[in-house]
Amino acid sequence: METSPSYQSYITSMKNYETTQGRTDAQKPFANKFEELYNQAQDADINLKNAKDFLQDLTSTQLQTLQKYSGLAEAIDVDAISAEGAYNLLMHDNEQYDFNNDGVAEVGVSQKILPVPTTMPVDVRDAYIKAMNSLDDKDKLMSMMLTFDMGRLKSQIDGTPYKPQTIDYEYLSYRVDSILNPQPPAFTSEETKKSINAFWKAFEASYTGDKTKSDETEENSAVAKFLNDLLTKGATKFLADFNMEKIQAKIDEYRKKLEEQMGDSPQELQEIEKMLEAFTKQLLEELESSLDSSKKDKPGSKDAIIKSLLEMKVDNPTKPLEELLSS
Repeated sequence: METSPSYQSYITSMKNYETTQGRTDAQKPFANKFEELYNQAQDADINLKNAKDFLQDLTSTQLQTLQKYSGLAEAIDVDAISAEGAYNLLMHDNEQYDFNNDGVAEVGVSQKILPVPTTMPVDVRDAYIKAMNSLDDKDKLMSMMLTFDMGRLKSQIDGTPYKPQTIDYEYLSYRVDSILNPQPPAFTSEETKKSINAFWKAFEASYTGDKTKSDETEENSAVAKFLNDLLTKGATKFLADFNMEKIQAKIDEYRKKLEEQMGDSPQELQEIEKMLEAFTKQLLEELESSLDSSKKDKPGSKDAIIKSLLEMKVDNPTKPLEELLSS
């Protein structure tokens, strides 16, 4: 097993984390076979460097056990997975980890949002786990949205480098407030508020660390604006506005390229306008097509977004809002 201090600290805390009954029930038929493989991996002193080699020596039946226990839809192709994906396949859920610090834990070829972020300070993490364990499964699943790193989604949409967000007391406090006190036209159902209230009451009772809020950094401010725009506009309107900005940028770039190639005489400018019109129509048709499946979303409603965030697999980073809009 990996022995880095950060990983060992994390799994020490995670030993206390109680998974949902639904997850336990789903894994139960494969649990005994998985434990056999887990013990073999431990005996082989499994780590990031040798996990793929270990998997290569397994039979198709053993790989299928890992697939079913992990809840993967597709059969495991050892050649296609990373060292992190291989290692996490051989670990219990509470021992899986985001080793490359990209915001998700690779399990096989899939990417999984961990129930407890690796970027939580230890005191926050332990209080968070204690609070989550006090909730029923419904409230626990709903409360998981509080730790979703909106900066990761923002970086995927903007095409900018991802910088992991520290999920500390201040971050949780902000997220709780944005859900309990949404700014119109954003909306939070009473059921959601009840779940978040239950979590926050339990967390506040467990957390004994510093509750002082620091001055908001420029980066946190950008993420806060992103989250506010997403929740107040609704996912469909947010995506439409974002794509319109992208479309305008493409049109401006195309116009500049045409003018450089064709010149700026009245005749050429007239031809350029026709080409731009056709290009704009094509881009708008593509945008309309991408939004067709999401028109049923209620503008400003958080419930569909919450459900999607909880279930998000982040399997295709090139389409970060596809799953967000598919509820």
